[in-house]
Amino acid sequence: MRYFYAIVMVLLMGLFNQVHAQEKIAVTGKVIDASSVKKETIPGVTIILVASNQVIGQTDNDGNFRVTVAGNAELKFSYVGMAPITVKVNNRRNINITLEPLNSTLKTVEVVSAGYVTKTRTLSTGSIVKISGSEIQGQPAGDAISLLQGKVAGLNIQNNTGAPGFRGSVQVRGLSNINVSGSGNSAYLTPTSPLYVIDGVPVDDNATFSYGFQQAGPGTSPASQIPAEDIEEIQLLKDAAATALYGSRGAYGVILITTKRGSSKVPVVRYQGSAFLSTVPQLRAVIGGVEERNMRLRQIMQYDSTYYHALGTINAVDFLSDSLNAYYNNSTNWQSYFYRPTYNQNHNLSISGGDVAFNYKVALGLYDEDGVQQNTGYSRYILNTTMTYNPSRKFKILGQLNNSVQRQQTGSGNGIFNTGVATGGSSSSLLPPPSLYSSVNQVQGATESDNDNKTLNTFAVVQLDYEILKNFKASTVINYTNITGTRDNFVPASLNGGFANFYSYNDRSTKLYNRSSLSYVYTINDKANEPAHNFSVFAFTEINSSNFKADAILNDRTVNSFIRGPITHNPAYNQTLGGTLDNFSDFRSVGFAGQFSYNYKQKYVIDFNYRVDGTSTNGPLAGYVKNPSVSVKWNFDKENFLAGNRWLDYGDIRLSYGSNIQPNGSIYDVYGRYFGGGTYSNNQSVVIDLSRLPNLSLEPTKNTTLNAGLDFSIFKNKLNFSFDTYYKQVDNIFREKGIANINSFSNVTTVETSNVNYGWEFQVNSRPLNPSSLFKLNVYANLAINKEVLAALPDGARQLIALDPDFAQDIYYRLGINSLSNFLYNTKGVYNSTADVPFDPMTGKRYRTGGTGIRNYFRAGDPIYTDLNGDYILDANDRVVAGNSQPQITGGIGALLNYKNWSVEVNGSFTLVRDILNNALAAQFRNFNNPTTLGNLVPLSQYSYWTGAGNNGTYPNPLDYTRASIIDPFRYGQTLFQEDGTYFKLNSIKLYYTLNKTFSSKFGINRANVYVTAQNLGFLTNYSGPNPEAVTALGRDSSGGYPLSKQYVLGLNLEF
Repeated sequence: MRYFYAIVMVLLMGLFNQVHAQEKIAVTGKVIDASSVKKETIPGVTIILVASNQVIGQTDNDGNFRVTVAGNAELKFSYVGMAPITVKVNNRRNINITLEPLNSTLKTVEVVSAGYVTKTRTLSTGSIVKISGSEIQGQPAGDAISLLQGKVAGLNIQNNTGAPGFRGSVQVRGLSNINVSGSGNSAYLTPTSPLYVIDGVPVDDNATFSYGFQQAGPGTSPASQIPAEDIEEIQLLKDAAATALYGSRGAYGVILITTKRGSSKVPVVRYQGSAFLSTVPQLRAVIGGVEERNMRLRQIMQYDSTYYHALGTINAVDFLSDSLNAYYNNSTNWQSYFYRPTYNQNHNLSISGGDVAFNYKVALGLYDEDGVQQNTGYSRYILNTTMTYNPSRKFKILGQLNNSVQRQQTGSGNGIFNTGVATGGSSSSLLPPPSLYSSVNQVQGATESDNDNKTLNTFAVVQLDYEILKNFKASTVINYTNITGTRDNFVPASLNGGFANFYSYNDRSTKLYNRSSLSYVYTINDKANEPAHNFSVFAFTEINSSNFKADAILNDRTVNSFIRGPITHNPAYNQTLGGTLDNFSDFRSVGFAGQFSYNYKQKYVIDFNYRVDGTSTNGPLAGYVKNPSVSVKWNFDKENFLAGNRWLDYGDIRLSYGSNIQPNGSIYDVYGRYFGGGTYSNNQSVVIDLSRLPNLSLEPTKNTTLNAGLDFSIFKNKLNFSFDTYYKQVDNIFREKGIANINSFSNVTTVETSNVNYGWEFQVNSRPLNPSSLFKLNVYANLAINKEVLAALPDGARQLIALDPDFAQDIYYRLGINSLSNFLYNTKGVYNSTADVPFDPMTGKRYRTGGTGIRNYFRAGDPIYTDLNGDYILDANDRVVAGNSQPQITGGIGALLNYKNWSVEVNGSFTLVRDILNNALAAQFRNFNNPTTLGNLVPLSQYSYWTGAGNNGTYPNPLDYTRASIIDPFRYGQTLFQEDGTYFKLNSIKLYYTLNKTFSSKFGINRANVYVTAQNLGFLTNYSGPNPEAVTALGRDSSGGYPLSKQYVLGLNLEF
């Protein structure tokens, strides 16, 4: 019986303890911002009961909270931009919580994405860099991606145009496509932008945006519809382990953009606005008025063949001989008519709220920027909404609808190149100011022509998540995207030979995307009941359907400047052209992918990925493409021999191998194309397009990457270091090649070209000051070294030459060296005297060019060219391989200093070991080739040129115009104008001030800060041109390019 009483006593005591543990108590306290020197509190912090995963409260406007929970409850405190923290109540009735700001380098807190799967840094085996949205705010930009310049190792961003709404070139880990289209200054490199994934939905930026200079429609990037102020974070995925599950279109890297969500139960209103000034960059110096005429007269009189011939030449040219003629008696600064400073604005308003069960956000935005060139600009209007409904722990619905209207004005060009500004700005200063009656009407063409481009973008997403069983989840994502673009270009009759010209273009691009997935997580505990063996399986199917269609009409001669057609009574109406363009596309793709991941106590991690893709542009003989990858990781900080250390925060070693693909070409490249021909026996004939032979074996471009990495943090996060080395091989590069005419077809598209990139990437972040200091300093730097070589050419060729018919700046493709090598005449200086010109010992004749006339022989003042084949004749066989247009070293450096309510940030980027062809300088010298033409002249005193015997000038004598047509000393295709494009750029300086909360709360404002920013401040460079960054992706600097302007910003951020 006594045993019975003992057992009853034990049970009663256990029941008493259980009841005592479940007794509810009122817990109060406050949440403090750890980054605030004055220990300011945080309003709107969400409080979650861990046991039920339910929101039970939040902090008030003063950061205080009060909740009623069990004495042994666990509470989780979370807030946007702060690292969440979980605490045990332990029967305490007053608890103060301190939240630390999220740190993108702390592996233990950060969550990253790897192929639609979120993981902690500890378990992520890929090369991933995460940038907080706050790091790119405070700088107005039409495209937020451009603000990443200099912040991520291996991400090469060159803002090579200052045109509003256009972005520059973006490359991840070097050159991935070697194809070049166009010639001269209009030559451009095939784009290889990374895949953008916006809130889980892939968006191919290469499909609707072109770096090309002849695009028919508006050239806005799909990623530009997201303003920087609405971005929560950006992640760059660089190696195959990180991008493997993106398979199709992931070959050039992946950029993940996550937008902000609602997180406060009390609605929060945020306003972010700024006004900014864009200033006119430094323009070229020119000679004006009387001095220009006198220089031309001196040039003719000094260098013409005879005195009397010189007089005859002058008297035959009105603007030289008739100095009293008012039409030619001017000093017009043409550049001043094309450029002006502009005042611009940027406004964003968002309303968000909710908790874990339901949250929402509505964002409105306006961005309006006028370009520094007349009649250019960019405007963006957005209305974005996001809603998340989580009625239970098992079920979640996410809905998102983004709408944007973007408008671009491109003046007299296409926004990237403005030929009207280039031509008009280089006119002679002797001509009268612009008017309808002036011989130079490019000013009217740039300011009075209507060139209006509009893009409407609708982006809708619905995502459903459901936990079928414990740790077994299903998810599906459906996305519909609709993009319409229009371009209207009207030239009045007064500027077009008495007849108005109207061009109208419209296109529509639609995409339907679905991804359905299953995931399962299983854990086996060890003897201590701690998680030891952790398994996860993830599988999904992906379907993508997209199409594109464009129509255009060109009404060459409308009735007048007021009726823009297309109806006209003009008999020349048959000159009007129109219809559907030949770039119609109807694309389909399907993918099946799976991932298996295992880790042992988060110490050793291994991931296997496998994906199979089929696309409508694959040839039927190519079939489905398989993309496997494997990656491992060792978190050595978790080893027992390092358990007691106090200096290492974390450390890991990564290794990965895998492949991705990028679809190539179109269905016409695979199966050919038919079109309507003439009539035969009164019947319409159908003929095959003989310009391109069908290729049934066409395959997508394949990127195979081997990557090794090291990450560590020491001394309580005072120093973070990340290193990656990689070998990336790009096979099956899409390229067109000519074939023998006996095949009836003239060309065929093949995938026989390959190149290789290998390199090293370093990323360092340091917080050297004591955490208790009033000053908080964060210094960061990154460096990427990339080497690129050509690995394969069509038909097993070892070298090919891509000819440039305009400027003879040919590109030399040769295995084993960089793909985009320039093929130029090698200029070694200037002959100081005629005696320095070498003689042919066989014939006794001096070194010459072309024929055997007396003027064909080189003499003093002419350039010294390398006679490569030793025949003492300058010809195409004397060209050499010289230079590389692609940067080999890129990186950035910056610092953020906080003191009380003040903060200042400085950011810079650099590009090293790159060659630029200064075509703008060559054109300036070539203006001296004919003194009887009306082009502007630059002061020659700024250049070292040959003026006579004993003068060792860098450049030949530009005044001796008689040599221009024979020797062509200022030809574009020579190393004389190939310069070192190395530069360091001061990207921005930001100064922030946060108002005291006690002051701002009087006006109902939770947070308020003001800031000033200056961006594009200047360069450190030896390049002689105005801007070493504002060149094409092929490294060619043209006077027709759109310059980058300095901008000065005044901004205000408010939170209610």
